[in-house]
Amino acid sequence: MNGDNLQKAIYNKLTGDETLTALITGVYADVQQPDEPESESLFPYVTIGQDNLERWDTKTDFGVNALCQIDVWSRQNNYLEVKKIASNIYSALHAKSLTIPEAEHVLTRVESEEYTIDEDGHTKRGLMLVRVIYDEI
Repeated sequence: MNGDNLQKAIYNKLTGDETLTALITGVYADVQQPDEPESESLFPYVTIGQDNLERWDTKTDFGVNALCQIDVWSRQNNYLEVKKIASNIYSALHAKSLTIPEAEHVLTRVESEEYTIDEDGHTKRGLMLVRVIYDEI
């Protein structure tokens, strides 16, 4: 299903965008939490990897319709930083081609963005859902 290759393609697209990487500390699949939970040193950052992959195979073609979750995390006192980072992710991914090994990219579309405050009452989260459709080759 190329789920690992899809995650690598999204990671490469995001980390290859200099405007985006200038705004964040990194793009992670799993974040190593600091020893002090109140530490601001890691923020802002982006996490990827929570995906839902659905096959749409036919007798002759094999493909995947993936809904990928990208989260933006910030500790600013407002939502401006998280929204600015999300806007840069949108620019990097929406209607752009992805290089997915062993696959032919068909479509990438940012479908939704949701902004919330974490249970800690301070951390802001931007949850983006990105649809990626590709044929396996």
